[in-house]
Amino acid sequence: MRDWVSSLEGVIDNKLRKWKKDKIENGEVVQIIWQFEQTHIIIDIFWHDKEETVHLQYFGPRAKHSFTWHQLNDATFNKVMDRVGNLAQMTMYPPIAHK
Repeated sequence: MRDWVSSLEGVIDNKLRKWKKDKIENGEVVQIIWQFEQTHIIIDIFWHDKEETVHLQYFGPRAKHSFTWHQLNDATFNKVMDRVGNLAQMTMYPPIAHK
């Protein structure tokens, strides 16, 4: 499972190159935080057998979202990557309001 966590972290790091990063690990959970201006993406990965879960939180001045996936497998990996990519794009390149 450590390989799964490090692979996910590496791919997200590549997508969020311009974001500040912090990481905390205590043996039960890995918490990785990326920050861009006032927006944060926080991923908690519980990687012990039978407790495998990913919690993703996104919060900024204008929006807050929370997502949870169970099992650390390829499907979860793809869902997390898709969500992070969408949230990062929304943060860094917000839609322009037409008047």
